[in-house]
Amino acid sequence: MSVLIAVVSVLSVSILAQEVRQEVSVDGTGLFTKKSDGNGVQNRATDSGGFLLGYRYHINRWLSAEADYGYGRNTQVYSGNVPGRVQANLHQITGSAVVHLPGFGRSIRTRWPEAAA
Repeated sequence: MSVLIAVVSVLSVSILAQEVRQEVSVDGTGLFTKKSDGNGVQNRATDSGGFLLGYRYHINRWLSAEADYGYGRNTQVYSGNVPGRVQANLHQITGSAVVHLPGFGRSIRTRWPEAAA
């Protein structure tokens, strides 16, 4: 009985895999800045990393809706007459509509006219 349940589960997963309507992505991000000096103040920002989470839902075969959330942290360190430190949390939220164009990279067979001599 347990073998039958396992086989049915595997078949149902493979059937669901034929049409993927939802996608989830996890990406890494980086924030890389350079130092600056001026008026006796030195500004140094830390290099930092973050993440980006994405979700895409395929409405039909040519249109999708996508939403993303990203997070990162940046710290500015000032040195000079009055040293200081400022930390900022960076949040980003985006939404978009994605249009899928027909794939021209697929194997397309073209018959070229041939001339017989």
